[in-house]
Amino acid sequence: MIEAAERTLPEDTFRQLSLFEVFPSQRVLAGVWDPVSQKFGLSVAVWGYEKDDGKLIINARSETADTSPFFAGSFPCCIPASGYYEWSQSPRHKYYFTIPENTAYLACFGRRIDNETRIVILTEDAEKPAADIHSRQPVIFSLEDAHAWCKGASYREMVKRSIRKRTFRRV
Repeated sequence: MIEAAERTLPEDTFRQLSLFEVFPSQRVLAGVWDPVSQKFGLSVAVWGYEKDDGKLIINARSETADTSPFFAGSFPCCIPASGYYEWSQSPRHKYYFTIPENTAYLACFGRRIDNETRIVILTEDAEKPAADIHSRQPVIFSLEDAHAWCKGASYREMVKRSIRKRTFRRV
């Protein structure tokens, strides 16, 4: 996917992407469905929705995001990733989570703001072993489910299809 982005994006845009460890407000690749062309493609997105008070919202609880007025008008999209980082609470340690399928597609909501796409990652209650580290985990899809998600398949049914099994290592 990185190779496809490098081929299709202008060089200066590609250089602005965070391709490995990503932090809020950085630019990432997002998978989006284009209803006009009827194709799944890549878009550059900024991680985080800004609230009126300037606070950055980076995650959304999947249990309530679809009915929250704050996320009204958002569209489904995803972030391709090899895994994600999470911090334990006490003692503070950083962990890297992966899934057995090796490529994760993190479920997101996207919104166009001032001619750029902004995203938030949807989360769910964590299950073991992730729950031993943190109470929440990203909703993650297979490639097939990521395509269905981005095309607007049933929100509740798609969230139930999240890949629950995770492995991790301390970094």
